[in-house]
Amino acid sequence: MSTFRINTLSRREFMQESAVLATAGIAAIESTSASAQGSVAPLRIGIIGPGSQGQNDLKKAIKVPGLTCVAAADVLDLNLNSAAKIAQISEDSLYSDYRRILDRKDIDAVMITVPLSLHAKMTIDALNAGKHVFCEKLMAYTIEDAKEMARTAKRTGKVLQIGHHRASSIGYNHAYELLNTKQVCGKVTHVRAQWNRNGAWRRSIPGQAKMLGGREYWHDMEHLVNWRLYKRTSHGLMAELGSHQVHVTNWFLNAVPKAVMGVAGVDYWKDGRDVWDNVQCIYEYPDGVKVTYQSLTTNQFDGFQEEFMGDKGTLITTVGDGNMDKGLLYREPKAETLDWAQFTSKEKGANGKEGMVLNASATKKLNTGAKIGETTLSTEGNGKDAYDLEFYNWAASIREGAKVFCDSMEGLRACVATIKANEAMAKSTRIEIPAHLYEI
Repeated sequence: MSTFRINTLSRREFMQESAVLATAGIAAIESTSASAQGSVAPLRIGIIGPGSQGQNDLKKAIKVPGLTCVAAADVLDLNLNSAAKIAQISEDSLYSDYRRILDRKDIDAVMITVPLSLHAKMTIDALNAGKHVFCEKLMAYTIEDAKEMARTAKRTGKVLQIGHHRASSIGYNHAYELLNTKQVCGKVTHVRAQWNRNGAWRRSIPGQAKMLGGREYWHDMEHLVNWRLYKRTSHGLMAELGSHQVHVTNWFLNAVPKAVMGVAGVDYWKDGRDVWDNVQCIYEYPDGVKVTYQSLTTNQFDGFQEEFMGDKGTLITTVGDGNMDKGLLYREPKAETLDWAQFTSKEKGANGKEGMVLNASATKKLNTGAKIGETTLSTEGNGKDAYDLEFYNWAASIREGAKVFCDSMEGLRACVATIKANEAMAKSTRIEIPAHLYEI
């Protein structure tokens, strides 16, 4: 099966035939306009809640030309100090109250990377304060909160991007084109997705850290640092991991689930947590498509990936050590031979079978010619991963009105499906998901 090696024979034909070309705004995209030349409008941001994920996001965001983080807010002094070091933020711009950032007229946008239960309030406050927002996934703790976030973004006209970073992955956009435009798998009938880990999912409590505020909300340092392990602040594995793959499935199938069932439990890590340490569910999508999802904390076999299974083939995303720009394609024995298969290389997957390697990094320097506003979009990654590119995309949508790669409606659809899966597993029953829940 095969790799897209652009330096092979008939390079231009191969790229066209293998659907490397993407549609407007495809993949993780860097402007080839004046923005790419360094002539960019300054973008001043603040970050609210720079914990472990927030610090990773901040490191990526400040790589965007012209983007500067000038303020941070957190109730943990250790997080504030880390953010200050990463972005060279002055001490007088470090706050324990996030509203101090929203009051500043010199700040254009904010990154919200706080625990899930605080997403909605802080995002809505920021949008109402005239700030553009990047909010980490899951979009909100409740469906109604997610809807209100989307309504507020629409009313204020401000950009709200949700942190499902696969939307900005060159590899995932490439896989979408293969699945939907080239239909390399034929009619998709089933999807298998998983995110398996082997570990407690628990963070150590920093010995010297001080809590600067928020004591009316956080019981103690344990609940602040390990908020993911408690239902009061978290929706567990489905929210923190599964929602990424629910988002991808909705996107690739161009649909949302209409029902879900599943089982889960706290069966291994008996350490006081009350969110499940394993989840398994089945979604029902339109036209009879079934999607199975699994997330474990006791076995990491196969890591994380999605398998889109059709009557002509199976497309597997995210191969090996989490490479989002590389996939495998297995054709069914009865399927006709693809014209471009001869140009591809083969690789064995975890199942021991050889598949065609789909390497989207080979699309470098290929321009789609698609334009949004004054920006010409290309599929040039230049070594940037999906986390890098989601912030390039966020900045472009603020500066130039470019496509928001995971907007509030995409975030809402993933949020609804995720929360309903948890409801089904809690009740050990099949739950129907009415269409109106996906609307605002």
